[in-house]
Amino acid sequence: MSTPTVERMLQLSARRPFRRPSLRSSTAVPRSPRTVLATAGVVVTLGLVLTGCSGEKEAAPESSPTPIASLNKSVTQLPRIEFCPLVPDSAVSDALGGKPDSDAAYGNGDQEELPDIGKDVVHEIGCSWTGQDGATARAWVFARPISPTFAREVIASGAKMKGCRTVPGPAYGKPAATQLCRLSDGEQRLRHAGLFGRTWLTCELAATDVETAELRTRADQWCVEVANALNTA
Repeated sequence: MSTPTVERMLQLSARRPFRRPSLRSSTAVPRSPRTVLATAGVVVTLGLVLTGCSGEKEAAPESSPTPIASLNKSVTQLPRIEFCPLVPDSAVSDALGGKPDSDAAYGNGDQEELPDIGKDVVHEIGCSWTGQDGATARAWVFARPISPTFAREVIASGAKMKGCRTVPGPAYGKPAATQLCRLSDGEQRLRHAGLFGRTWLTCELAATDVETAELRTRADQWCVEVANALNTA
């Protein structure tokens, strides 16, 4: 299998929603960090009960979303695996503004029918979810290890995509880029992409009839959820 060029990888990454009818289960799913945290919470709670703590029960503080700026890129470890089952349903619903109407997944080496390219073999692992109003949340990782030099080439090539511009924001990996696109059909797309170790992760949210500020807020949180779901540190 030949190594894809930067331009080809960008073309593959810019395609429309995938046609596979359902998400495939992963055959090598690492334990989610959320599971570890949930287990730790149960142990602490049981410990308090067994030691006979008295007094009124204090209300648990509401958890707030983790901002992209708070992601610890230096210790985040993202495996290049079929990660779709790891993404929480609540993260998908929050990104889309409701439950998904359809979902799809694809893996490294799959053949996909791509706009302006035709049938080609993809070199990524990814998935997408589409809401009833057409909003789509996507995420994918390049299937092979990526060097910082190659990552910078991808970022530079992405800056030339028609209808898109790079916008400022907290880094999603190192190096990283945030891209806002206004497509011909009136759809807006906010994309975060960056290098975590040797794994290149891209996530995006696309929608119509959504203010740019709201799209940015939902996309930022969506991308944090994806990174946290993949993180095995």
